[in-house]
Amino acid sequence: MAKKQDDSNPMEAEILREVAEEMKEEQLKQVWKKYSSMFITLILVAIIGTGGFEFYKYRQEQQAMQDANELQTALVLIEDGNGEEGAELLRQLRENSKNGYRYLAALHYVDYLLQLGDEAEAVEGLNYIISDKKAPAPIRNMSLFNKVSFAIDMENPDYAALESDLNTLIADDGAWTANALELAAVIALRQDDMDKAKARLQQLVSMPGLSDAKRQRAMENLSLLTKKQNAE
Repeated sequence: MAKKQDDSNPMEAEILREVAEEMKEEQLKQVWKKYSSMFITLILVAIIGTGGFEFYKYRQEQQAMQDANELQTALVLIEDGNGEEGAELLRQLRENSKNGYRYLAALHYVDYLLQLGDEAEAVEGLNYIISDKKAPAPIRNMSLFNKVSFAIDMENPDYAALESDLNTLIADDGAWTANALELAAVIALRQDDMDKAKARLQQLVSMPGLSDAKRQRAMENLSLLTKKQNAE
C-alpha cells in the first residue's frame, strides 16, 4: 500500500521531491539529445545498408534521394524561420516515405514541436512512431520512453498507463530497461508509493552491466528512501 507523506517532516518531503525531480531532470537532459542523434545515425546506416540488392534498384535509389532532398528542405525551412512550412514537409515525409527517411522525418518533427514547447503534440508525434509496426524496435522503444518522460509532466497524467508503457521496456530487458526503471521510480514517488519506488531502484541496482554512475545514483536514492521510510 502506498504511504502518504501528509504527516511527514516538510524538509524530508522536500528531499523526496528533489530525488524524484533530479532523476527526471537527469534523464531529460541526457536521453533525448544523446539517443535521438544516435538513432538518427542508425537510421541513416539502415537506409544505406539494408535491403541488399533491392535497395540499389534505380527507382528505389531515386526515391531515397528525393526523400533526402525533401528532408533537407524541411530542415532548412525550419532553421530559416519558416517553421510551419518545414513542419508540414516533415509530416508529409513521415506519412509517405517508404524508407528510413520516414523515421528521420518523424523524429525531426517531434524535435521541432519540443522546440516550440508543445509537449502534448510532441507526445502525439511519438505515438505516431510507436504505433508504426514497421518501425525498427529500437526506434519504437526510444519513442516510448521519451513519450513517458514528457507525458508525466503534462496535466493529469495517467500514471497507470505510463507505468504500463515502462513495464514494456523493462520486460524487454534491452537498452532502455535501466532508464525505464529509474523513471518508474519517479512515477512511484509522485504517487507517494515509497515501497514501489524502492523496489524499482532495487531492480536497477541489481542489473548486470549497469554503469557505475547510474548504479551509484540508484543506491544513494534507495538509501535515502529507506532512511525516510524508517523514520516515519
